Amino acid sequence: MRNLKICAVVVCTVLLSIFTSCEKESSENFVNESPRSISKEVLAKITKLNYNPNGVTKQMITDIDGTKKEMYLIEDDIIMSYDQIMSADLHGGIQSKQYRTTNLVTATNVIRVVGYNGNNQYGLSATAQTGLRYAIDNYNNENLSIRFELSIGTSWGPNDILVYVDNSINPNPNQSSGIAGFPSNGLPFTRVRINNGANTTQTNQHLEHLLAHEIGHCIGFRHTDWDTRKTCGENSNEGVSNDGLVYIPGTAGPGGDANSIMNACYPANTDGEWSHYDRVALNYLY
Repeated sequence: MRNLKICAVVVCTVLLSIFTSCEKESSENFVNESPRSISKEVLAKITKLNYNPNGVTKQMITDIDGTKKEMYLIEDDIIMSYDQIMSADLHGGIQSKQYRTTNLVTATNVIRVVGYNGNNQYGLSATAQTGLRYAIDNYNNENLSIRFELSIGTSWGPNDILVYVDNSINPNPNQSSGIAGFPSNGLPFTRVRINNGANTTQTNQHLEHLLAHEIGHCIGFRHTDWDTRKTCGENSNEGVSNDGLVYIPGTAGPGGDANSIMNACYPANTDGEWSHYDRVALNYLY
């Protein structure tokens, strides 16, 4: 993944009329450290976990509550702490089709999602709140073994997924982006951040897609087109090694799934709805 684009972020200006970047993850204020300062131990583990070790940066993340934590930004839209990286499981083999991470949500079957609506720079717009409701409804309509409970407000708990605006992930107001992370210790990743471009310029359907995608990362999904990133107009590979990229049976083959919510980038005409293979993947895992 390149810097600046959902679990993909900056799409060049020429492509903006065709593609909107689906993901990118970071937080409010951060300072990048040189890749050379990242230990060989961490890079080796990132490689074993089947992520691309190229371009990894270390950042000091400032959360919405003011707390700071050192995190690693991987593939431009995934953030993980040192402990999360080093304790991640290694199981399963390399496969070709749709994919999940080695860690899933196993410690709870109810996931509370909070759409932050504070009257400040972190608050979701009315359109973003609607898109979030659509995304949560799409998950719950699948009757999975996990269920999402959505509330809109300013109060959240330690294991809730908090969805809010963080313009530092991509300050360009004309580019839409979002970021998230992967589960750990059987619990979902607890932050979904979108920038102001997504918050104020995207439609309900765009935000439905973007937020369903980011929540997908929070519960363990990787990009469907990880091996090409062709939905972003690229021809690049997010990285494969010997462990950790787990195939989801029954999903699309090597040609990929052009309609998947979990592709790295989404088209301007998205309706925000699951593809057939997205539904297969969700119902297989949960």
